[in-house]
Amino acid sequence: MFRVLIYLTIEYPVVGIPLDILIAAGVIYYFVKRARRVEPTTPLGLNTQQGSSENIPRQFDQLRKFDPNFSEIVFTDFAYALYGKAHDARGHGAAALDQFSPYLSDMARANLLQRNPPGLREVKGIIVGALNVASVSGLETPLVRISLVYEANYTEVVQANQKQTEMSYYVRERWELERKRDVLSPPPAQATALHCPRCGGALQKNTAGACAFCGTKIESGEFQWYVRDVALLTLEAKGPLLTADVPEVGTDYRSVVQPGFDNIRVAFEKNNPDFSWGAFQARARLIFDELQAAWSTLDWDRARPHETDSLFQMHQYWIDAYRRQHLQNKLDQCTITAMQPVKITEDKFYNAITMRIGAQGYDYTTDANGRVVAGSKTNLRRWSEYWTFIRNRSAKPAAARADLNCPNCGAPLKVNAAGICEFCGGKITSGEFDWVLSRIEQDESYQG
Repeated sequence: MFRVLIYLTIEYPVVGIPLDILIAAGVIYYFVKRARRVEPTTPLGLNTQQGSSENIPRQFDQLRKFDPNFSEIVFTDFAYALYGKAHDARGHGAAALDQFSPYLSDMARANLLQRNPPGLREVKGIIVGALNVASVSGLETPLVRISLVYEANYTEVVQANQKQTEMSYYVRERWELERKRDVLSPPPAQATALHCPRCGGALQKNTAGACAFCGTKIESGEFQWYVRDVALLTLEAKGPLLTADVPEVGTDYRSVVQPGFDNIRVAFEKNNPDFSWGAFQARARLIFDELQAAWSTLDWDRARPHETDSLFQMHQYWIDAYRRQHLQNKLDQCTITAMQPVKITEDKFYNAITMRIGAQGYDYTTDANGRVVAGSKTNLRRWSEYWTFIRNRSAKPAAARADLNCPNCGAPLKVNAAGICEFCGGKITSGEFDWVLSRIEQDESYQG
């Protein structure tokens, strides 16, 4: 063969030289590909890389191989609920916090209690402003670990010299959770109730420290997520900086689209014949407009029907921060300029659709005297974000609504603080009746 190539190259270079190039390229490609090939060294081809946020969605997908009930939405709600109840309990002393021993280790409870100042009577106003999954590890072992970072604020009420004082703090905390990998996650209603993880009974213990109903003493993640450690990262007696002009990052980035999205979209439409993209986008626009109006007026109750409990709490954190500093952030003439579906996920309990939404408007912050202290009333700001909407899979099949009426009973949309319709008693914010907003992520941080 080589003699033929040499002959063609010398006698007929027009034919021989291109053949030489093709063969050389093929040889190089073969050896490069061979050098890069890595044989899987973990069961089921699991990706066990730790500490990279861009791997988190993939890690959760892998976890569902062992726990098909796992839902990131339900897990997030559980994490919000546990944080709030743990801090509320520490405000009432060690005995109250010990009731949560099925979820909090001795070390975690001790680390929470050591923050308590002398004379602490109560911890109130507990609001989580952000919750980030820092890492997921152990998927190749029987024990899975998830590291969470909370940003939150709360107020401590202290009794000293027959006088009560209050001090508000903004904190960042790292919580290390663990659980047996193959345990089935509970449904949404049970996940946030924080009952005995073994039997579902109330959190009551006998003299041996075991559940008063089933007699099980829980000291690990054998049945449910268990907090092994809590670390305080930062604590400040002041609010976040709200008057900085931060340049917009990522607006011109290419959209991060789910791999295989076109096929996933076709399958989703086939499985949900009543779904309409036009109706869904109209609802997304309605929610966007209502949230912008609520934000600009500091009337966040207006947004209550359209957000999940955890997202509403996060936004309330920032609304309260502006109020404390006597500031108001406004968005004038805010309009949507683009909407692009980029991801569809379906777990045991929820359908979720992520849209990249582009918008523009005049974004500025004023002080108590109406003076502009950040942003601009005259310079148009463009931005884009990734908004994730969820709907319960048990919801009655129907197209999305784009009006301000209860999606369950049709009455004018009016809900209480818990997101329950004041006319029919339906939990509107759970996604049981229509799509609600579950998450907002920035361009520079969204990983798909």
